[in-house]
Amino acid sequence: MKRLFLLSFILVSSFSFGQIMVLFEADTPDKKNMAEVATNWFGAVKEVTGDDNGITMHHKGWSSTTVYFAWWYDSLKDMAESLEKQESTRDKVLEYLGANPADPELIQKFNSITNSRQSSVWEYVPELSQMDDFMALPKEERDQMQYRRFQYINIAMNSEEAYINHQKKAYALDKKRGIKYHIAVFKNVFGGKDSDYLSIIIDENRLEYMKNFTERMKLRRESPDWGKNQNPWDLTKYNVIKTDEIFKNLNFKL
Repeated sequence: MKRLFLLSFILVSSFSFGQIMVLFEADTPDKKNMAEVATNWFGAVKEVTGDDNGITMHHKGWSSTTVYFAWWYDSLKDMAESLEKQESTRDKVLEYLGANPADPELIQKFNSITNSRQSSVWEYVPELSQMDDFMALPKEERDQMQYRRFQYINIAMNSEEAYINHQKKAYALDKKRGIKYHIAVFKNVFGGKDSDYLSIIIDENRLEYMKNFTERMKLRRESPDWGKNQNPWDLTKYNVIKTDEIFKNLNFKL
């Protein structure tokens, strides 16, 4: 197994909707191979440490070769302690894998086609998020929410307060219009390249997202305040660097 990929996989903890999200990104033309190798590795970690990994696997669009893994920590301190724990048990995990070998061709194929890209760490920003309704849903229903709309946002120097105020005002206006949707906003801690914030809109699938987006815009345009409230998106202070469609792999289970 490639060392960079291995070291990234060492970052494992019990799953919850915590304050810190770690995203690991890799490229592979065979997502099934990636899922099988990841299942073997995380399964071994669980057997050795007892940690309930709870990690999720995501695809960057069905035609893309990019794969994301996401998992959570309660705090940066929790992340550091978990990393130290996983480092200390790495040899035992490898020993377990050696005693329970997977298909050699599976690993050989993985090593030949998979490229690690980056790990990034993000801190959840509750005041810019709308996740209460999502977390109130039954776990089975949350698990079926496979669509993620990623927006990476860059903030100009000394403009963070302006961005935060813009988002809060936009949410307040939507609340008056009766508009709700599931959105989680994160601030970059490190590894996010040029992105300062990451907003993730969650929906059932791409079709439902587009339908709900159209309905939200209809309600906004029909609202009496539309065009009267001055809350412009100021490209001199903040702008969206890129938007990605991410799909949760519902078949990836440990």
